[in-house]
Amino acid sequence: MSDLDGLEELRKKIIKKTVIGIIIAVLAGILLIYFTEGQLGIIMVAFIIGTILTAVLTNKDRKEFNELYKKIVVLSSFQKMFTDIDYKPENGIAYETIASTQMMNMGDRYHSNDYIKAKYKNINFESADVHIEEEHTDDEGHTTYVTIFRGQWFIFDFNKQFKANIQVCAKNFHNARRGSLFSKTKYNKVSMEEMEFNKEFKVYAQNELDAFYVLTPNCMEKIKELKDKTKGRLLLCFVDNRLHVGLYNNKDLFEANIFKKINLEEEQNKTLNEMKIITEFVDTLDLDNDLFRREV
Repeated sequence: MSDLDGLEELRKKIIKKTVIGIIIAVLAGILLIYFTEGQLGIIMVAFIIGTILTAVLTNKDRKEFNELYKKIVVLSSFQKMFTDIDYKPENGIAYETIASTQMMNMGDRYHSNDYIKAKYKNINFESADVHIEEEHTDDEGHTTYVTIFRGQWFIFDFNKQFKANIQVCAKNFHNARRGSLFSKTKYNKVSMEEMEFNKEFKVYAQNELDAFYVLTPNCMEKIKELKDKTKGRLLLCFVDNRLHVGLYNNKDLFEANIFKKINLEEEQNKTLNEMKIITEFVDTLDLDNDLFRREV
């Protein structure tokens, strides 16, 4: 049996078990409606039990399916576009890596997966899905978690060297921060010369001259172009001569649709299309152009 056949068998098995779980939940709900005269709370318990049962029944198969899907679809797609690939779908970008930029509200609960480290046009990059949640407690002591970032985090080599850190934050990106209470260096808001850019982005820098050096008119134009292409809320952090990018788009990349038969060519094309999120940053910002690289 080929890997693709094995993937299809697992998909069918998951659907079958899911249907069984739904049937059990529906039957339990019907019985409870009959015996409890339609008490909503008890009926909801039945559906919750059915949902948990479905998750338990399919957990092992889903894990095996996802691992195989990443291998035969996602990794094979990466190999068509990138080099020096290190793909670890179960891992993510470390919490400390993002927190150390001091440019992001890290919330109270952090999860990251689908980690890839590779080269595109000779530019080293890292990427992963990231989900950050903040804990909220109401007056009655009930705790819930609210998403404050869900999307992708990217780290790229940058083609200019600079002495101080810079943040470029889209005005609709609401969970950025600038430094910490213990930071020795203050971030100042910088007004750029291009008014249209100032309408869409806020710029903060430890050194105003570095902000103007990095954010040339051409660079600002490309950042605006990037914002239109990526369809998400952008945060760009120029830190330690690397470019960190947070893209809040409420999406997880490279995931399979369990309810659709796997067509390898279609799935690879879908993955290649999703990979444009990565390549757009290198292509649009000309990150492979080292013409203006300087030593400091």
